[in-house]
Amino acid sequence: MPSSVDIIGRSFFGALAMTSSDSYDFRIRAATSIADFLFLRRLRNQVRYQMTNSSAPVGYIRQFRFYLNKPPNVNVYIAWISAKRAGYLLLRQESTGCFITEAVDERFRRTGVAKRLIHFAQECCADLTAEILLTNTASIKLHQSAGFQFSGDDGRVTIYRFNRPTKAQSANPDYVDSATNVSRVTFL
Repeated sequence: MPSSVDIIGRSFFGALAMTSSDSYDFRIRAATSIADFLFLRRLRNQVRYQMTNSSAPVGYIRQFRFYLNKPPNVNVYIAWISAKRAGYLLLRQESTGCFITEAVDERFRRTGVAKRLIHFAQECCADLTAEILLTNTASIKLHQSAGFQFSGDDGRVTIYRFNRPTKAQSANPDYVDSATNVSRVTFL
């Protein structure tokens, strides 16, 4: 007999009433295990076309090599809801700043996981760059809502940047960010 409970343990009607991950045990922690990196592989393959316009899957051997030889400038984090992996965040530190890539498992979309991953990245890095396919309007809207500003595009990929104001700037009530025209930045 089919169950009316979803993968998080909510009933159908409970799922309608709770549209964000606020009421769950939500955590973000560094990816350390092979299971974390296998989840990363599965999720990368799930969203590959929206992120790269390529449908070529990431194989087990390639992902295992990444697990064993992860570059020192790359940090991978896994978002957890209760005891389930819900998404990942990859931060790649370069001389020009920190590049952000995030993805959320289909089962956990529209629950606030992506917004929380981006907020976590904003706390980790003062300068973030997101390279997003022009066709990925959901990701563009998400980054815009998180304070990222359009920086340019090449006709295929659009670039959005986030620069966290210094403590002195955000403490000053008269400070206005010239790029965003926002007077104060408040994190969620």
